[in-house]
Amino acid sequence: MADKIKKTIAEILPEIIDLRHKIHMRPELSFEEYETAALVCSVLDKHGIEYRSGIAGTGVLGIIKGEKSGAGKTLLIRADMDALPVFEKSGCGFASENDGVMHACGHDVHTSTLLCCAAALNKLRADFSGTVKLMFQPGEETTGGAEPMIKEGVLENPKVDSCVALHVEPSMKVGTAGFKPGPFYACPDEFDIIIKGRGGHAATPQKCADPIIAAAQIITAIENLPTRLISPLDPAAVSVCMVNGGAAYNIIPDSVHIGGSVRVFSDSDREIIENAIGKTARNICAIYGAECEYDYRRLFLPLINDKNTTELLKDSADNYLETVVLSEPTMAGEDFSYLTDAVKSSALFWLGCTDDGCEGYPLHSERFFASDKCIEYGAEIFCDYAVKFLN
Repeated sequence: MADKIKKTIAEILPEIIDLRHKIHMRPELSFEEYETAALVCSVLDKHGIEYRSGIAGTGVLGIIKGEKSGAGKTLLIRADMDALPVFEKSGCGFASENDGVMHACGHDVHTSTLLCCAAALNKLRADFSGTVKLMFQPGEETTGGAEPMIKEGVLENPKVDSCVALHVEPSMKVGTAGFKPGPFYACPDEFDIIIKGRGGHAATPQKCADPIIAAAQIITAIENLPTRLISPLDPAAVSVCMVNGGAAYNIIPDSVHIGGSVRVFSDSDREIIENAIGKTARNICAIYGAECEYDYRRLFLPLINDKNTTELLKDSADNYLETVVLSEPTMAGEDFSYLTDAVKSSALFWLGCTDDGCEGYPLHSERFFASDKCIEYGAEIFCDYAVKFLN
């Protein structure tokens, strides 16, 4: 079957690479992926693939029904479509034409890979039973499009039995894939602390309730919370990334704003850190005579890969790649986690996207670039897994 999948994808690949260049040149921000979604629909139309559009705004769901008799299971394969507010400096020949918007996270590759997989599976319908759903989602870089698409029914009628996805990884060369069963991506929660003190002259700090000194104590305390409240065997990070307050050298301000991020892999650790930050901030503010406003926002769920699904994807990768590795978990967030939470037999893997001789700039960098060559490998792995799982 591997040879047949390779041959089918090779026939489609030139069209898909040209498509990838178009998507890369016309990037769109989260929930504004109108042109990208229209391009996805045009490809599905060209290949005679059934679809629904306008899901969660700009999402698209393609549907391919296998023609082979069998158990009739349903597989969902997901790709995200949105870009980032970054001015591109990759130097590639098809760089962004939309100033200040760039596919700096490789979602153009994700979308193109799924379209390649869709066209190939449509040609291979006689070789598998059941149904393949092709989920092109908006908004992964902001509030997430996976959850609203789930709420609009993409996992039902027919009910999905497994979900798979990939993410390009510039630290890995083209022809390499990385797999990690269990916890893979952390939750990317956010928090804000507003310290309301009483400003005044720098020469008379005793007459003030200094929010800056309170902020300094809070920052030191909360960034150390994971080291004493969370097991050293469980990854956890509290990072203060914004501190705003004061406008003059000799004036103690009335308030300071602290903002940051929390990264953990379990709801229990999440609960501990959320409560501890609030308690710590309020207590320190009280010591210095200030008031505290605290807001904690739970964003994406931790992404937990199913062990069996990960093994099956790895087996598929072994048929097409020279190098398959075990990856380390990342503290980044990924809203595919809503799919792994809703459908337990689900997993995401990393696909190497850097050519030999290239620097391999990181995701979200203005110089990030993913090679066209990785699209073929991603589509082959998806197709192979689909045929195996559905049969």
